[in-house]
Amino acid sequence: MATDRVKMLVKASSRLVLAEHVEPQDDMRAERARASFASRNVAEALNGGKEVLEKRSRMVAQLEKLPWGQKSQRAFLSREQEYVQALRAAMGIWQLMQSGQLSIEDGLEMRNLLAFPGGLELHIGMFIPTILSQGNDEQQKHWLPLAQSLKVIGTYAQTELGHGTFVRGLETTATYDAESQQFIVHSPALSSTKWWPGGLGKTSTHIILMARLFINQKDYGLHAFVMQIRDLSTHLPLAGITVGDIGPKFGYNGVDNGYLIFDHAPIPRNAMLMRYAKVTPEGKYVPPPPANAKASYATMVYVRATIVEDAGWYLARAATIAVRYNAVRRQTAASAGDKELQVLDYQNTSATLLPLVAVAYALIFMGKSAMGMYKQFEKGRDKGDFSMLPELHVILSGMKAVSTWTAADGIEQCRRGCGGHGFSALSGLPNLFASYVQNVTWEGDNNVLCLQTARHLLKSCETATAGKAVHGSAAYLTASQQEKSGKCKVASAMDWRVTDVLVMALRHRAARLAFEGHDLLHKRGKGTLHFEGPAWNGMTVHLIRMARAHSQLVLLMTFAEAVQQAQVEPTARKVLEQLVALHGITTLLTELGDFLIDGHVTPSQARTLQEQQHELLVELRPEAVALVDGFGFEDYQLNSCLGRSDGNVYNALLQAAKSSPLNQTEEGPAWHSVLKSWLDPATRQEARSKL
Repeated sequence: MATDRVKMLVKASSRLVLAEHVEPQDDMRAERARASFASRNVAEALNGGKEVLEKRSRMVAQLEKLPWGQKSQRAFLSREQEYVQALRAAMGIWQLMQSGQLSIEDGLEMRNLLAFPGGLELHIGMFIPTILSQGNDEQQKHWLPLAQSLKVIGTYAQTELGHGTFVRGLETTATYDAESQQFIVHSPALSSTKWWPGGLGKTSTHIILMARLFINQKDYGLHAFVMQIRDLSTHLPLAGITVGDIGPKFGYNGVDNGYLIFDHAPIPRNAMLMRYAKVTPEGKYVPPPPANAKASYATMVYVRATIVEDAGWYLARAATIAVRYNAVRRQTAASAGDKELQVLDYQNTSATLLPLVAVAYALIFMGKSAMGMYKQFEKGRDKGDFSMLPELHVILSGMKAVSTWTAADGIEQCRRGCGGHGFSALSGLPNLFASYVQNVTWEGDNNVLCLQTARHLLKSCETATAGKAVHGSAAYLTASQQEKSGKCKVASAMDWRVTDVLVMALRHRAARLAFEGHDLLHKRGKGTLHFEGPAWNGMTVHLIRMARAHSQLVLLMTFAEAVQQAQVEPTARKVLEQLVALHGITTLLTELGDFLIDGHVTPSQARTLQEQQHELLVELRPEAVALVDGFGFEDYQLNSCLGRSDGNVYNALLQAAKSSPLNQTEEGPAWHSVLKSWLDPATRQEARSKL
């Protein structure tokens, strides 16, 4: 123990050190006082109203009291513990729903708050939606009550060990046997093994099987079936089924992604989802109406719509953590005796983080717009109208790619922006990135999805060059064919803040890349557009740029429109409009080569573009914390020592570190088994004497 004399000596030193010290909580309070708008007003608009936020707070309070709702130890869990606890939490929510304490909508909200992916993800996200979209009335009546009461648990088995995005290449077969009125499901090769479906490994009892339908040796292509794979009493695999977990992954390890091999496994005829296509007992194939031929894509389109908004919310979580931490983290004083600067005041930090805040808002608004379009499509689909599906498919294919690339890269930028503490799992950022980054691949590899959007753009260019009108999100191609003025009209630096100016620039780029791609493919195809083969494969880099350009244009237009329609106060709208400008300007700067290469933007205009970005960063700096507060996250959602709303980050880090399982004993788990024989003098002496 230190003596009083020593304590007094140290106290004097401490007083000198702490003269320039600022408590992080004080910095956070000062940040909020600087803002020009009420963040709560934005949070209410973004999340659906005051009542939604109040209900969320009540749910968080409820979760924090439940054993399976605790998050503090999540960073320390083993994979097996993570799987079991995630499943227990999911079942806990389901039990609250079954008992009437939560509605289905509230249960889904609680699941989002818990943010603990487990074995029920695809049961909720794809198994039930596929039955709803592709099952006939009888099938829905049978399966939905079972699925919604968790008497069966399902997943969506499409991807195979040897085939993923190329669905026509899937090898699993469902061969109809008219004599037994059964389909015989078989994996003809090792590469046919179903691989990756979440919840397949050890959780699911049933699957939506995507397999190639064969009748009398004729291949009718991919169809959906409901199939049981495990016994409901023992949970053991049924005859003809080999199933298991694929092992640890980069992240998302609470989910038991699995493999599945079929060996002549029989299923009844009515296992095929027959809302559109049908197979009669005699084995006659009844195709879907021509307009419904792509009905099987409806589920994937729905999932992609959710992915776009999720991209915004995931990035918003990372940006909230990074902005709050950098607002209270101080580093380097300008001169001796001065306070250290807040890291967010460094230009390179704000230039990294504030554009990410802007694009997070953009993606959230884009996702809400996409889901609105999907709901409109659903209304038509129920009446047999599938006319919206192609446009939805085009928008969401490209947007899924752009949104997930943006979010994944942005989360990692936020982690790096938090310095050494960002590397700690206690920051919440490594797990956020590891859980999210899979989105660039699942539900369609991003590069392949971009090529699907590019294919539509090329067809639209063909329509425009024929003098016909192009409709939908690519309608600008008609105007571009008629007006080929290639020069940006910006005269003064402030012109870059005008949304129409930014849109026109992005529209010019998108149209130029599209028509260049069209002309090049025509040339390579000797006057014909070939969407496969050497001509196509030889220009996929350009085609992906086309799709990105189109999606970036749609994103900016949707963001700007949403801000104008948002139910917010004038002070908040002004700041959101600045965010729109920052997002548009940052997009142009990121892709500046595309604008300079054809002279659309001059070097002088490019310099003023950079100047405007810097000015916007300065103007938005006082609003930074309020803008991330505007996302409306509870601390419980973020589960981050660095992203605490009160700014008390260092105490949070220390307390969380103390709870590490390695700290359960003072000497640590390796003392007796490894270290003692090397370090303890008595033990070393005993070892020597034995020698």
